[in-house]
Amino acid sequence: MIDTNWTRLSECLPASTLRISEWYNDFVLTCGVSDILGVRLAETPHHRVIFGIHQRIGRSFSGEVERVIDLVNVSLRHAALRHVERLAPPRWKPFGQSQTKAAAGANRYYFHIENGSRYPDETGSTFSSLEDAMANGVALARELAEDGTWHGFYVVVADRQGREIGRIRIGL
Repeated sequence: MIDTNWTRLSECLPASTLRISEWYNDFVLTCGVSDILGVRLAETPHHRVIFGIHQRIGRSFSGEVERVIDLVNVSLRHAALRHVERLAPPRWKPFGQSQTKAAAGANRYYFHIENGSRYPDETGSTFSSLEDAMANGVALARELAEDGTWHGFYVVVADRQGREIGRIRIGL
């Protein structure tokens, strides 16, 4: 799926490619699915949200599918963007969103990495609430945990005055 339009798998890949695809033959067909109608809802450099509606083998998509897609499309995109924003480091702009300046009343928070010594965040990021800043700290800790070399370290969330707001352990 190259753009944000709903696309059928069978229209993206030729039948000859699907016939030799291990994923298509061993997973998709085995699950009773013959085609998938899908869309890329949101994307950052580290996360992608793709939503699909499966067409059962021997059936066709209902004539109502376009009406249903029209009803849910905007809500699905908003939900996906909100979820990706919580997972994404603040420096990334989610796919389909314009870059905006920090809102008036937004506060700057810093995300230091600690384990005996401190790796300071010298620039910080702005968030409209403490809850959003903490959610970003959790997302950052999860992302660092995937690397494997940061286990046992902490993401320390601090406000503009340097007061520690929260401490999130990286890994288990």
